[in-house]
Amino acid sequence: MEAMNVGIVGCGMIAGDYYKACGESKWLNPMACADLVQSRAEAGCIAFKDNGWGEPSVCSYDEMLANKDIELIFNITTPKAHHPLTLAALNAGKHVYLEKPIAVTREQGQELLAAAKANNVRIGCAPDTWLGCGNQTARAVLDSGIIGEPTAASFFFVGGGPDGYHQDPEFFYQAGGGPMFDVGVYSVSHAVNLLGAVKRVSAFTKKTWTERTILSEKKKGQKMKVEVPTHVSANLEFANGTIATFMTSFDVRGTHSLPLMEIYCTEGSLFLPDPNGFGGQVTVHVKDGEKKVVEHTHGHSKGVRGVGAADLVAAVRNGRDTRASGEVAYHVLDIGLSLYDSADTGSAVELASTMDRPALMPEGLVEDITD
Repeated sequence: MEAMNVGIVGCGMIAGDYYKACGESKWLNPMACADLVQSRAEAGCIAFKDNGWGEPSVCSYDEMLANKDIELIFNITTPKAHHPLTLAALNAGKHVYLEKPIAVTREQGQELLAAAKANNVRIGCAPDTWLGCGNQTARAVLDSGIIGEPTAASFFFVGGGPDGYHQDPEFFYQAGGGPMFDVGVYSVSHAVNLLGAVKRVSAFTKKTWTERTILSEKKKGQKMKVEVPTHVSANLEFANGTIATFMTSFDVRGTHSLPLMEIYCTEGSLFLPDPNGFGGQVTVHVKDGEKKVVEHTHGHSKGVRGVGAADLVAAVRNGRDTRASGEVAYHVLDIGLSLYDSADTGSAVELASTMDRPALMPEGLVEDITD
């Protein structure tokens, strides 16, 4: 099967993981890098060449879209740029794989899905960590029925925010950011792969501080406004009847002992690793039995973003559905925005969107897409 030529727009902090994905996957061939700051695009090209991952060249985004040899765009820009840049690529006949979230409003997300369909191209979206061996092994356990039917779950992803580690953290506190769409999105994406679509939500949210101080070196001491909730506490009702407790936050300044991801079933419980990683230990506790570590049944243990993009290419080449698809990403966006709506109105919110659970990855411990 033939790899796709890739153009990368947005060569900032997270881009290095995508460079590595291109270098290690047989499905991805990097051709060009573009960024508003040309030196970052140049640095990206140098990183590829220095690591032997390819020989991309620097170009403008317009040049990238006009290049007929480029089939797939990686959109790794900040959230507010996701919609316009992705829409332009889709309308140029390019497939797109983008960083989360897919958009910052439902209207934008719906427009992207419609454009992909109209132009007969695919759209995929991070996070893709749920395609790793941890989540896929847990999904196989659930699907086997060994611990019965899921009834309840808990998902927690909390911390102190990006104030101290990111050199330009302002966008994390604007639309498309906040803990919901920066870190909580990992928990929710894992949850919908495991349990399916969410039917109804209720939530409380807050902004503990309306202004925060940047702690990283580049802008240390500068103030930034907080425009989105920085703490979300919620309940999610899944279409299959599972009720989950979910919390995500940028306001936890110290340590905590909250569980990462747990699913409680009629015949036992399932304990999952960090949803921000591909690997990790999966543990099952069957009723009246011992708590046991489950041997991984699937591959992708490496911490390399872009597995979802490689899967998109394999899906196109083999004529099957994309796993980390635009439809899944839109449902996750709708869940997050519905949590905000619930908090604003003081009422539970029924979701208008839905999704089908993506197919399991092929069994086996290979580290590249095999189908």
